[in-house]
Amino acid sequence: MSDTTMIEVTPPSAGPRPGNGTLAAMGLLVRRRLWRDRWLVTSSALIVAMATLLALAGPALVSRTVDDGAADAVTAAGPGADIFVTVPVGNPGGDNVSSIRGLPAEDFQGMGDTVVEHLPKRTSSVVAGHDSWVLSRPAPIGWITTADATADDAEAEDVVKKPRVGDYFQFGFSPEAEVTLVDGHLPGPPPSLEDVTGPGGVVPPIEIAISQEVADTLELAIGDQAQVSSAAGESLILEVVGIVAPQDPNADAWNHFPEFDHPVDVEGAGSNLRRGTVIVSQESLTGISAFLRTPFPGIVRVAVDPDKMTLNLASSVASELRELPGNAKDLVGPDAGVTVTVTTSLDDALAQYPARARAALAQMSVIIAGVVSVAAVVIALMAALVLTRRESDIALERARGSSVASTALRLFVESLLVTIVGLGIGIAAALVLSPGVATSRGLLWVVALVSALSAPVLGALQARRMWAGRREAANRQDRAKAAKGRRARRLTLEALTLVVAGVAVVSLRGRGVLQTATKGIDPFLAATPVLLALAVVVIVVRLYPLPMRVIQALARRTRGVAGVITLAKARERIPVLPLLGMTLAIGIAVAGGLLVSTVQAGQEQASWDRVGADVRIDSEVTDEQANRLEAQGLIVSRGLYKPNANLAFGSEYSEGTVFAMDRNYPTILSRAGVEDVSSLVELYDAAAAANADDPIPALASQDLIDVDVHADASAYVGRAYIPVAITGLAVITPDGWGNEGPYLLVPAEQLFASEFKEPVAMNIAFVSGPGAADAVAAEAGIDPTTVTTRDAWLASTKDSVLIGGVERAIAIAVVAVGVLAAVALLVTILRGVRERGRALSMLRTQGMGSGYGWWLALAELAPLTLAGVVGGAVAGLAIMWLLGETLGLKLLSGGLGEPPLTANWTFLAIVGGGIVLLLFLAVAAEVLTHRRNKLSEVLRWGESR
Repeated sequence: MSDTTMIEVTPPSAGPRPGNGTLAAMGLLVRRRLWRDRWLVTSSALIVAMATLLALAGPALVSRTVDDGAADAVTAAGPGADIFVTVPVGNPGGDNVSSIRGLPAEDFQGMGDTVVEHLPKRTSSVVAGHDSWVLSRPAPIGWITTADATADDAEAEDVVKKPRVGDYFQFGFSPEAEVTLVDGHLPGPPPSLEDVTGPGGVVPPIEIAISQEVADTLELAIGDQAQVSSAAGESLILEVVGIVAPQDPNADAWNHFPEFDHPVDVEGAGSNLRRGTVIVSQESLTGISAFLRTPFPGIVRVAVDPDKMTLNLASSVASELRELPGNAKDLVGPDAGVTVTVTTSLDDALAQYPARARAALAQMSVIIAGVVSVAAVVIALMAALVLTRRESDIALERARGSSVASTALRLFVESLLVTIVGLGIGIAAALVLSPGVATSRGLLWVVALVSALSAPVLGALQARRMWAGRREAANRQDRAKAAKGRRARRLTLEALTLVVAGVAVVSLRGRGVLQTATKGIDPFLAATPVLLALAVVVIVVRLYPLPMRVIQALARRTRGVAGVITLAKARERIPVLPLLGMTLAIGIAVAGGLLVSTVQAGQEQASWDRVGADVRIDSEVTDEQANRLEAQGLIVSRGLYKPNANLAFGSEYSEGTVFAMDRNYPTILSRAGVEDVSSLVELYDAAAAANADDPIPALASQDLIDVDVHADASAYVGRAYIPVAITGLAVITPDGWGNEGPYLLVPAEQLFASEFKEPVAMNIAFVSGPGAADAVAAEAGIDPTTVTTRDAWLASTKDSVLIGGVERAIAIAVVAVGVLAAVALLVTILRGVRERGRALSMLRTQGMGSGYGWWLALAELAPLTLAGVVGGAVAGLAIMWLLGETLGLKLLSGGLGEPPLTANWTFLAIVGGGIVLLLFLAVAAEVLTHRRNKLSEVLRWGESR
């Protein structure tokens, strides 16, 4: 028989339970309590509405951002994003053996509709329109004949053939390119090929009409004849019979024929280039191509509408476009019988986007889900505040015999009404801000469940502690054993929280968020940061007593009321729910700030990786140009970049990229942030010390070193094999802007001192220094299309819709968690108002001045706030440090590797200042709350006040 004596405490009444009542009585009681606490209930509904708005608008913002980013990727690809289908047009009598056969010109007119009709399903869904045109390759003009009437005999003609060198015609045709007659007459139909074939057949001149600009540039007039020839050697005589002009100069069709009214006229050293476009009719196109025995390139341009592109379409469209060139003949119909080519850069632009979009999606999932989690904690805090007001009611109900279930039921009815009102307001606001937003989000269910169940669950626990029958061991050993069991259960729950958080992190890092195709918020990714914050809260709660002991020791040595208040508050346990809300809010703010600052710092380094210097020039820079740039204080490095070069290693051959730069290149790299350039410096020193007949020292990628087993290497440059000696591993390679290698790095001075069979010019240069971009732009003779600037790369990256959307989402999240953190502190203040009022009145009876009320509030809030700040900072750092690799920071920064974690101290200072301000406002609210307290009334009414 056990020697344990059990003491049972029972409720004071076991009789009837009038508190259970009927449904009508319960409804009346609920209505009265809701009306009594109407301002508190209204505030709870508004918090629920705010959480609902965040739960709906947040994922909608995420989806809209990634879809807008897909549209931006199409826009950034420029005109190359359109799909160009090229088919030969004209020369329908060709046999594809001695003469290429093309489509009849009349069949080409409807080719645009045919191509769009045969496009793959997903690709055709993003088509904005199409147009088509024909533009031949330049046909050289052999000679010109002019008919000059003499002054003595007006009817006599002196035909003079004048050779032309460097003059060209291009023939263009488009149904939309309509012309109007200015002078002469419009061309008639060309002769049929059958009419002039056979022995002695002579091709009569084919009539054409040209613009006045082409006539002036090529020095032609009405009545002049021009002989043109094709690449196949066939020739034809054209006669100018009219001068025409565009019927509608603003028509889009004229964009395809810029040389119709702006012919090319370039004067060069020893030779000129003059070229103009002749717009021909459908019949003339057929005749000219038939007599020249060559078809002309017919182009169908299918325009893509960026606004129709979404993340879901991006991947499938890119896949369809990659397969399209292999099935190009299907676009023009199975009976066309001509060669069809398809070109577009849209597949490359879209192929890279889904991974970047998933990276942005991962980052916004963490932020949005974190904000909604903070909102859920604040909702629970509001429920706890309501229960603080109902504490006396619940105690009275329990004293009269009301069950825990009936108490929870009444609270559930109240919470359900508040939840319905809050959800309705939030959904309505979300529909106004984002029309068509989906109302079945998973985060919305989290808000609804927390709002509906927080008050009943917390109220049931509170009611159970009041007047509940319980058994407690009488002797000390059994009580100690029971306490030990409770501690073990608590430790088990805390350890389970830490283990779950750790498993979530390990699983997420192993899974890799970039390998998923999650649409909307990724629930697993969104839950992991919350679990991390919860684990941090567990650790903070465990470590909280340690600094409090130090404060208690200091408070014991402090005289006066302030020491007594501090000592009392330092002995209290930290409230877990407010701590969780503060930790989550600050953690999300810190993680968001770290994310943005890390991506921005990564973009800065990526700009150096992708450009190589402040300016990269992918063309030759002469000695004079380099000297002028260096005279402005800039650093210029010139060299040779030769991809896919043949490399010989004894009897073995391989391909690689020969990259030769001068001695200024290490300085360029140092300005780009490369810390260790000693390997290149040593290479240049070794090359300078080598004899002229020795192989040129070089650094190579590991792949080439593995092939060079006999140390007998040479690079094919200038149609000659230049001997090189691989002296080490190339640890600094141009992977950011070059190809994937392998690389052979050679000093440019020694390479260009070699003997080439044909001249080789430097074709790449780097310029660094203040004002480098402006100086290069002002330098004459440098083609701007070959210039890439670091500032332009940064601007295009930072201005992208995807990057801007992520930063906008984080900014909204920081503002939202700031508001929620303020509400959490305010609710924490309000929950302790009654208790602090009693304590303040009691202390005033012992001589404490009324001005110590603020110290009482500060002693209660300061430890909570400080613990929240420390926990939030740790949580934010943990989220970024542990989950950084799964958030795709490298993809959004555009660099070669993961950017290092970088803090924006200005942002963190703003967050810290905001926390101090919130604490000040909370203490000020406490002072205002008790400034009108009357000591006599507090003492008179006591607990029932």
